[in-house]
Amino acid sequence: MKDKCGVIAVYLAAGKSRRMGVNKLALPFGGKTIGNSVLEKAVNSKLDFTIVVKREEDSLRWIDDTLFETTFRERWKAVVCREADKGQAHSLQSGLLAAMETEPKGIMVLLADQPLLPLGIINDMVSRYLQQGRVPFLAASFQGIPRPPIIFSPQMVPDLLKLEGDEGARQLFKKRELTGMLVEYENDADFFDVDTKNDYQWLKGCGHGT
Repeated sequence: MKDKCGVIAVYLAAGKSRRMGVNKLALPFGGKTIGNSVLEKAVNSKLDFTIVVKREEDSLRWIDDTLFETTFRERWKAVVCREADKGQAHSLQSGLLAAMETEPKGIMVLLADQPLLPLGIINDMVSRYLQQGRVPFLAASFQGIPRPPIIFSPQMVPDLLKLEGDEGARQLFKKRELTGMLVEYENDADFFDVDTKNDYQWLKGCGHGT
């Protein structure tokens, strides 16, 4: 990894999959897995690097073998969150602390359970953020509602480190006025979260799951 980066990603993959009942990241999707989908796009995108935040016991078997090959392995690394059971805020903070060691211009928060997120949105957001300069945040949006992914300026990290429990980064929008930017996208399905068995059935019903 380079000492100084452009935009790097924090890939949140340390959830317990409580509502699914099994590890949702390992569920089949497009010939691979749900968790592999966006990670594969991230390492092929304009992002400089990706930090995968995982549970201590996670062997990462849901990641396709191709991403462990030298060309791709240099574009991501795994970071263990030992407090993952305390909620998403702790996973986010583990990733942010690792990300800040690289002196990034921006940090994109990606969710491992959004398998339909297109590569084009990741690249579009990176380009827009770098063109705008260091706005506090640049968030994807559908019908005016911010959704992951979100790119945060390093200056926002102290506020993000104050989140607790299951508070996600979007909680900041409710707590204070921020002069960031929303980028409106047209397809709600691009941001679809796979949280429950019904969600997964919907995914398969659309011809995405295998």
